[in-house]
Amino acid sequence: MFSRTVVNPRAYWLVLLIVLTFASEALAGGFYLSVETPSANNSQHKDAVLLVRPYGCHQPSDAALSATAEGVVNGERRSVPLRLTPVSEGAYAIRQEWPAEGAWVLAINGAYNGHNSGVLVRLGTNGRVEMKKQSTTGNKNEVNAQIVPRKLTREEIENALAGSKTTNTARAAASPMGATKMGIGVGSGFGLAALSLLIWQGRRGKAE
Repeated sequence: MFSRTVVNPRAYWLVLLIVLTFASEALAGGFYLSVETPSANNSQHKDAVLLVRPYGCHQPSDAALSATAEGVVNGERRSVPLRLTPVSEGAYAIRQEWPAEGAWVLAINGAYNGHNSGVLVRLGTNGRVEMKKQSTTGNKNEVNAQIVPRKLTREEIENALAGSKTTNTARAAASPMGATKMGIGVGSGFGLAALSLLIWQGRRGKAE
């Protein structure tokens, strides 16, 4: 009277395997890195200039993180490996291990379960972390950084570093100290020109 459907055990396990695979990919596909400024009220954040947090993984400690400070000091290209110190569950502190002189950017990469994420942090004067002038999230303390869903490329790092050099040079020229130096330079130039003219006129008068 009633027909009985027989399910092939192999088909059952195959479907289950496909479902689990896609579920794992969906969960891992949301992996990304985030950066934020440390809390002044947290003793574990002492001397830290930036916090890095991996998201989209069940165990943040399973994510492989790396960071370098990329800069140019007196025309010399430099790269400084940075330590990522765990300060709490899923949070890693970066401290300033690069010099204050020159132009710098931070290149941070993370990998988890075959997925990658990268963060470029543009540093300001004295190699300090800066906030975005116009926040995209409404957060006044949003770090001036660019997040990409892959590993950072060398070209991206070099372009960001070139932008930091240009910005820092413009700021130095616009600062009172920079303007003073420029004024001294211009004034010295005019002074030398005037002195040369007086010497030339004196010699000319003696010759006549």
